[in-house]
Amino acid sequence: MGKGHVQTYDWVVKLLNDCDFDGAACRLGFDRTADGDLAIDFLGRRYRITKEGIEPPVPKDVRNEVFEFNVRSVLGYYALSDGNCEPLLDFYPLNYFSHGVFSGGAGKSGAEWSTEPLRKAIGGSYKKFCAAAEKLGLAFEETRGEGKYIWSYLLLPKLPVKIAYYEGDDDFPSDVKILYDKTAPLFFKFEPLAVLNACFIHALAGAAVNDENHD
Repeated sequence: MGKGHVQTYDWVVKLLNDCDFDGAACRLGFDRTADGDLAIDFLGRRYRITKEGIEPPVPKDVRNEVFEFNVRSVLGYYALSDGNCEPLLDFYPLNYFSHGVFSGGAGKSGAEWSTEPLRKAIGGSYKKFCAAAEKLGLAFEETRGEGKYIWSYLLLPKLPVKIAYYEGDDDFPSDVKILYDKTAPLFFKFEPLAVLNACFIHALAGAAVNDENHD
């Protein structure tokens, strides 16, 4: 039995054989290459989607193979999506779309569990979060009340997200919540959406750690 993330990617690539690239480019905001393939920017990198796979390929010496395969699978799912609408700019946490299935266990909500790698990487420092957010291309939007900061990001052409950072105090630790447009389920079923969320969190956490290593 092969690795699950590899099997998922291989299955998505098989589905791409029948994908309508013209329709995907029109509905979902992909660019087209000179060869007729799809191209898209995602988490700071440029990807090309062909009928044979998603490039650049996963390098053999990659540190986080699961992340690299998941990114490519998510982009494949997006190309295969039947979604055809504009965002409503009405945002909700990831577990809103799970119909009660998604939870973190051990007393944590799904939202808390999903952002834990990021919260660990920034260590309660809003300054460190800001550095990571700016490095990845997030845009600061506004301050809401005392200690609540809202950032925005276009994760995919039809999928804007809001990132809410809550500064901690003596009673509560700092927290980060990722909010998705209400139309997100029209482009992703819940499981791929959760994988997309994990990829985003991983990239933000990685930006925070790498920034710390270069200080």
